[in-house]
Amino acid sequence: SLSVTIHSPQIIRSIEIMGGPLRRGVVWISQQTVMIQANYKTSCNAVSPMLQRGAGYRLPTLSAFQPLADHDVSEVTAAEIVDGVDWFHDQSLHPRCVCFGGAYSEPLAASSWPAVEEAMAAIREQRHGTPIVLMTNGLNQGDSGTDHLQSIITMHEEWRDAPGSDGDSKLSVFVDVGGASPPEYDEVMQPTETKKGFQEVCGFVTNLVEAGIKVYGTGSHHPAVKSIKQVEAVSLGIGCSDFFARSYHPKTIYDVLELPDGTSEQDVIKSAFRVKAKALHPDVQAQNEGGMGEKEAEDAMAEVTEAYAVLSDEK
Repeated sequence: SLSVTIHSPQIIRSIEIMGGPLRRGVVWISQQTVMIQANYKTSCNAVSPMLQRGAGYRLPTLSAFQPLADHDVSEVTAAEIVDGVDWFHDQSLHPRCVCFGGAYSEPLAASSWPAVEEAMAAIREQRHGTPIVLMTNGLNQGDSGTDHLQSIITMHEEWRDAPGSDGDSKLSVFVDVGGASPPEYDEVMQPTETKKGFQEVCGFVTNLVEAGIKVYGTGSHHPAVKSIKQVEAVSLGIGCSDFFARSYHPKTIYDVLELPDGTSEQDVIKSAFRVKAKALHPDVQAQNEGGMGEKEAEDAMAEVTEAYAVLSDEK
């Protein structure tokens, strides 16, 4: 079973999703958005969104995020996706939108797109007012024979022109622009099936925008990015409505406590925490000529405390 806690101004409740049709990792929650992970990073033809944010990036525990279970055994089906979305509605937890992608997944991957496309159509049919988001790298998906771009445009046009839609398809696309130039893009995104990744992404965005679809650019404060403002400028220049910069986290929770990766001995973890906590104590910092400032020490202590909380939780 999977425990999910939803926090909103109106709702604070803890619920269990019992085993059955909901495979671990297919659905999770992020800021009242149901996230759909239709595949795993092995299906991505570039660095996945989660890995773009550094080895130390972790989703909040309350998101109920899990790596996709049995991803190497069976592909996610449209029925699994729809069941996951239905579950949230059945609990009277009405998400603000449904997002395909994020974490370790790429919704346009050749092996997953048929299920994603079918699930999007089913969700649209059942829940007309629910906005649907695609979060993608925008790259060509190999020799699948499928024109993903045209499929997205066709869905947008059908939903936009449907009775009662008021001309709004409620479909938007978030695209990993990655960098401000081809070399920068290649270093951040590391595309595996093309040498023209930057050009492909720019063309993908431009075509969607020309079709009237709302597109948002994304990027991270990756060390290979010289200026996130330049990435934003490129995104807006090719037609994105807005740009979202994501944080970068180079240190893992083991790095924070200066422990070897995979350390599980609780006495070792506790000892490392105590050493770090003592070193960051205001009195100790005050005695150090080159010590941290008060705010910097507080932030470092918060990081250490969080790392210890995660590693000391034996669940």
